[in-house]
Amino acid sequence: MKMKKMDIHCHTTNRKVKDTLPPSADLDHILEQMEIHNVERTVLLATYFPHKASGVSNYRMVHWVRQTNRRAHPDTFHIFGSLDFEHYLHQGMNELNELAEEGNIQGVKIYTGYQHIDLRSMEFQQVADIAETHELPMAFHCGYSYSSMRKYGTPAIAGMVKARDLEFVAQRYEKTPIIACHLCKPFTDDLIEVMKRNPNLYTDMSGLIDSKFDRADIPRAVEDIRKVLHEVGPTRLLFGTDFPVQTHEDSVYFIETAMRDFSDYEKSQVYYRNADLILPKLDLSNGD
Repeated sequence: MKMKKMDIHCHTTNRKVKDTLPPSADLDHILEQMEIHNVERTVLLATYFPHKASGVSNYRMVHWVRQTNRRAHPDTFHIFGSLDFEHYLHQGMNELNELAEEGNIQGVKIYTGYQHIDLRSMEFQQVADIAETHELPMAFHCGYSYSSMRKYGTPAIAGMVKARDLEFVAQRYEKTPIIACHLCKPFTDDLIEVMKRNPNLYTDMSGLIDSKFDRADIPRAVEDIRKVLHEVGPTRLLFGTDFPVQTHEDSVYFIETAMRDFSDYEKSQVYYRNADLILPKLDLSNGD
């Protein structure tokens, strides 16, 4: 039985993609993959990489999503907004607040690991307050960046963040879902202990491998997912790809293999229900 899915962690660009397995990461190609793998909804992450002076901004993402959702379905693509902490912090905060008030974003992505961000600063607190006010989940890049290791020889462009570094955020904003992305690879044991103490802390299994380069890491990725499931349970693991880095095919394989001993209902929690519970409900009557 094909279960419906929600990809909580996906990237898109209209540029040609280099060094990734799929030939394209534009929305039409993502739609094709969604149809193949029964993914009903996909969360796209606005992408700010100050170290490369590149990325896909919030308003470009809103524009692309509106165009695509009009010809697909208004509930197909959703957006986690983000901002450039290093260069355009206050403009970014104003933009996030406006987008949240308009209902154009369903979460906030914080690019720890790629940007220098002081999580204990007043500036970060202001961003977190926006998420709390609008009841939006916050997602954080956690653990290594394998692309950084390959390109720059360092595990992260900026400071590396583990789950323990987010614990005070989860406790301060206890009504806000906090997503520690990528199982905090390779610090999964630390993640498990922090998740046990904080019921609003979630994780996704996106980007555990680079599907083009890291085929040998597949057994470890499956084992890490299984470990989280057995020690924390299936209610706080979210399905995600990190497309185009990790393919939909690999992502589905990870869940199917790691959850062989779990019920169909528990699989449906990971594939769809958990994400559906933490995302704000939208009024789709206007077709946007």
